[in-house]
Amino acid sequence: MTPVNVLIVFYSRYGETEKLALAAGVGAIQAHANIRLRRLVTLSEAAAIEIDACWRENLARMTMDYVTPRDGDPAWADVVIFAAPCDAPGEVREYSSGLRQRGGFAGKIAAPFLRGENNAALVSLYAGAAAAGFIVVPEASGEAAEPLDAARAHGRRLAELGRALKNS
Repeated sequence: MTPVNVLIVFYSRYGETEKLALAAGVGAIQAHANIRLRRLVTLSEAAAIEIDACWRENLARMTMDYVTPRDGDPAWADVVIFAAPCDAPGEVREYSSGLRQRGGFAGKIAAPFLRGENNAALVSLYAGAAAAGFIVVPEASGEAAEPLDAARAHGRRLAELGRALKNS
């Protein structure tokens, strides 16, 4: 079986997008992919975080639990999954925009997804990934009724697509 590498880059304030990113990682592992799970740093002001106890506590936990993306991660990956909350896609958009300057992503898959509904934000993430040279793959509609099940199925499908692309 051809090895496939899946990078999951996420931003989460309260842990909900983190759960979806983890579920996508489980799906990729179910498809026998190697994964790297990376949390993006917040762009928000420290004062805004400090007044929100739930955000502050989750940020402290996630800072200990995850590393930030490394320079070599995108080159290693065959598939990059970008996960963001619908009300805060800026961190993911900034990261994917930075990949454009690096280049070398032609033939690799990117799959942005948002927790929640915000089509304008999702389109901007698709555009950023496409501008970096990725083949952009959306979530399949109707994959599963539960968000975690859908994320797991999405991760599995993306790993399988990545493997098929490498074999072609």
